[in-house]
Amino acid sequence: MKKLLPYGLPVVLVAILCLFVGFPSLTKTTATHSLFDKNGVPVKNVKEIFGQLGVSIASIEEANEFAQKNFLITGDWWDLQPEKAWHGVVESNKGALLENFRALGMVDELHPSKTMYKYVLLVGATKARIIMRLDYLAELRKKGISFETIVLLGGERPLQEFEKEGLPTDITTEAEMMQYVCAQHPAFKDITHLLVNAPMVQREDGTMVRPSVDGTLAYFAQIAPADGSCLVASNSPYILRHIKAAQRILDQNRFPTDGAGEALDSNTTNMIRLFDELARAIYEEFKASRK
Repeated sequence: MKKLLPYGLPVVLVAILCLFVGFPSLTKTTATHSLFDKNGVPVKNVKEIFGQLGVSIASIEEANEFAQKNFLITGDWWDLQPEKAWHGVVESNKGALLENFRALGMVDELHPSKTMYKYVLLVGATKARIIMRLDYLAELRKKGISFETIVLLGGERPLQEFEKEGLPTDITTEAEMMQYVCAQHPAFKDITHLLVNAPMVQREDGTMVRPSVDGTLAYFAQIAPADGSCLVASNSPYILRHIKAAQRILDQNRFPTDGAGEALDSNTTNMIRLFDELARAIYEEFKASRK
């Protein structure tokens, strides 16, 4: 029998141990992924996602043009979406597509890269998702992640009826809801809250739409009392796009930014949402490449 090298036995023991406890240090993701290289060529997993739909792309311009025309969800988070021809192809390739989305950092939990931050940037969302993100931040604090101020990136978006349950009747907007929910959370009684209350945006046709993530981030940069490191608090699949937006809009010399968020909830997020978020993340890199 061939003898183990001197270091062989410890390696074998570690391997056996990992079979039982897993590989947390190998699977812990602490960075977002670039979708294109410095020349604007899509990375392997982006090419494969498009290829699984029968689409060939060679540049960030081609990817962005196709994604903006075909992948974006119209309306808001809660709106029903019309069926499109490529949706059927997505369902039949769901397993392979999910693995590519995972490789891009849009499925698993994203961990903070540091242990101390000046700001946590809590991205606006529905009430249930805000509570979920606050609960996640509470867990991060238990694990030793510290931050001085929670920045509530909210706006004057009117609340939907399903969000009003359990709220005082005088709370009618997203920003007011975020401020109330954060103040009520038992884990953050000792943390300073900085409210961003961005106004609604008027379109050319006169209709009013909720402020974008871009708008709330830009508003934060104007009112921030001091420079400091930022942790974007979101969840997959949104976290990739949210971090890219923050890194593009915020001066990274003043507000160095990374992010953290829970893994994809397969019960509330479908494949169409993943493609929508991919389109938005592609657009973020496209805009950043034009700066």
